[in-house]
Amino acid sequence: MRLHRNVRNLVLVAAGALAGFGLAQTDEDMINPPPGEWPQFGRDAVASRYSPLDQINAENVADLQIAWVRDMGYRQSFQGTPTVWNGVMYVSTQTGVTALDATDGSTLWEYSSPNEGEVISDSAPRGGPLVYDGKVFINLRYGATVALDAATGEELWKVQLTNEALNEGFTTNPIWANGQVVVAPSGADSGGAPGRIIALSAEDGELLWTFNIIPTGPDDPAWETWNNPPSWEAGIGGASAWNAGAYDPETNTIVWGTGQPTPWDRVDPRRADPDGEVTDDLYTASFVGIDAETGELKWYRQALPGDEWDYDQHQVPTFATIDWNGEQRRVAIMGSSTGYIYVVDADTGEQLANHPAFTTVVPEAEYTIVLGYDENGRAIVSDEARQSNQAFADTFEFYNMCPGLRWAHIAPPAYSPDTGLYYRPNNTACIEFGSVTIPDDWQPGERAYDWETGANTYFDRLGGLSAFDPVTGEVVWEFTYDYGYDAGPVVTGGGLVFSAFTDRTFRAFDAATGEELWSHPLTTGSNAGTITYEVDGEQYVATMVGKTGFAAGGAIPDYNPEVEGIFVPPTGGVAVFVFKLP
Repeated sequence: MRLHRNVRNLVLVAAGALAGFGLAQTDEDMINPPPGEWPQFGRDAVASRYSPLDQINAENVADLQIAWVRDMGYRQSFQGTPTVWNGVMYVSTQTGVTALDATDGSTLWEYSSPNEGEVISDSAPRGGPLVYDGKVFINLRYGATVALDAATGEELWKVQLTNEALNEGFTTNPIWANGQVVVAPSGADSGGAPGRIIALSAEDGELLWTFNIIPTGPDDPAWETWNNPPSWEAGIGGASAWNAGAYDPETNTIVWGTGQPTPWDRVDPRRADPDGEVTDDLYTASFVGIDAETGELKWYRQALPGDEWDYDQHQVPTFATIDWNGEQRRVAIMGSSTGYIYVVDADTGEQLANHPAFTTVVPEAEYTIVLGYDENGRAIVSDEARQSNQAFADTFEFYNMCPGLRWAHIAPPAYSPDTGLYYRPNNTACIEFGSVTIPDDWQPGERAYDWETGANTYFDRLGGLSAFDPVTGEVVWEFTYDYGYDAGPVVTGGGLVFSAFTDRTFRAFDAATGEELWSHPLTTGSNAGTITYEVDGEQYVATMVGKTGFAAGGAIPDYNPEVEGIFVPPTGGVAVFVFKLP
């Protein structure tokens, strides 16, 4: 495939501004960034989305005003986050990245490399551009990872990592881990591509290691957990790690969530067990802990053995040190799409807690997918909900299952070492689910799943931002409303939580109590992450918007008897909103 790029320096950058780029970022800058910087998706390596900045605080947040707004010139339900280093903001676009002056939104340079092939339509990926060692690293939807000069946008290297024949590409930008650029292709849904996590050299893009989420042969212990062995040729496998992961420098562990198997339905003869047994199909619908030095598996936590309902574990993990029974424990905190929050030892994967995610019980349904956990910590899955018991091979019908597929947030959570709370987006929806088996003549490279959904139902609220205690499992406070919510919050040293919402409102809350302290209207709804940064001693708060219709956290039929009708968020272009004090 022939690729081309277009780098345009649209304004002259002063030599003084360029000087900062001559000083390469150190690994410590990625582990513990300077207070005013936001160099990658989760700000720090552990993806805490915590900033120590405190110039804006509970005493003065009511005075926040718009500093600048920048229309990015395209339309999409945007799920990414801007990043900032040395006064420059980097924003993903549909075909590349744009560098902006972080104080006024003016363009410094643009890079574009459009898709000339047939692999996955162009749209801006999730996550944020990664800024490290004087470079900006991005993923493009058609499967290329690119390194650019952070000051000029000049392309330094580009590697094509994915399989065009399987419609494999990228839906999320890279993360930093142990001095490496780490990426995870997507393609299980679009073409049956087996999931992989890949480490590249930041210097030249050299392939350092690959962790195959799907086992490649009998020497892998996971091989025995499949009825029919996984196969690239047969399209048996799946488990794309299509959202962002996180890295813990204290234990040198990368944690990433994985997707559903393919074929996704267990009644498919390529996956079904002739004796009716349900195999685990590792490492699908799981979180995997990987040694960042070698790419070898350290541990795994499977949320749904033998998944057949598309319960990808796509929540972004984070790491923290907590007081666990009087002992300081380094833990990974992971929100499961099946309705639980997992707390595990970051180094060993020892299961410490499976906390129910809500203050109220999931609404009554025909089928709750995960009923609990056995003494070994393995999920107990409802046999009645399995498609083989629903005779879907011959008929089609809807049945109500909880949590719904749109319950789980794609947007990242935040964790504050000041409050010890984990701030997570969520929805309480169940869903009318109807399965459609994949045709017998399905071939790898074709759409690898097929299901339909009916109306969503939920309790007395739909969307919520919940402040969760990972030690006790208590929801300390939550902001709830009748619309979907799936945007990434930020928590600050000023004791604030900021987030944009589907109802076109940007809000600030007291991080300890949840009191809403400030709000401001936006042009359209948001599924994007909020950040905060500092330039020349002045703190800014930035968020993004963008809606093109039904999307996660978007239009969901409302069956709350107290609220009639359907909320459909207005569509609108992708834009950056930046705020500061007068």
